[in-house]
Amino acid sequence: MRLVGIAALVAGALMFAPPVAAQTDDALAPARAGQAQCFVPNAEAKTCQSIASYVFNANGVIDNISETLLMPQPVVVMRTSSPVTARDNALCGPLTAEDLGRATFTIDGRPATEEETANIRAGLTQHLAPMFNVEICVSVSAVAGGYQANSTVGGTARPDLAQPMLWVRPEDGYRVAP
Repeated sequence: MRLVGIAALVAGALMFAPPVAAQTDDALAPARAGQAQCFVPNAEAKTCQSIASYVFNANGVIDNISETLLMPQPVVVMRTSSPVTARDNALCGPLTAEDLGRATFTIDGRPATEEETANIRAGLTQHLAPMFNVEICVSVSAVAGGYQANSTVGGTARPDLAQPMLWVRPEDGYRVAP
């Protein structure tokens, strides 16, 4: 879920930003304003299945920084950084073996050991290999009460991958957790 880590908001107007994405053609307008995408949010616990934030580099490259919950017990979180492009009001980029090779992991909040990291990477590589180098695009649409992240994989719409999404600010206190 790199980008989807990569994508319905919980009610509560004070808990999320105004629907900026629904008002502009710039899919990254909320990110440019310092917000991050919280996928599958739990507003009560202030948790997300994954959080994606963006770094806008002077050379025009946009880096997606993603934290994704891999396991709830023990709590295993993967952190990746990879370039994305904004196209047709979607964020697009492939998952690569190199992305996975640079990923870092935490287990119950502590950095994974080298052995744990190797084991996690091996399992993820086996599971995700068919997705390597396939372009994944995520667009955000306004839905009743919030947003939904919609995905295409290799140019094919994947409604089964649709996820509720929330734009959050750092001071909102959201984190990746079960």
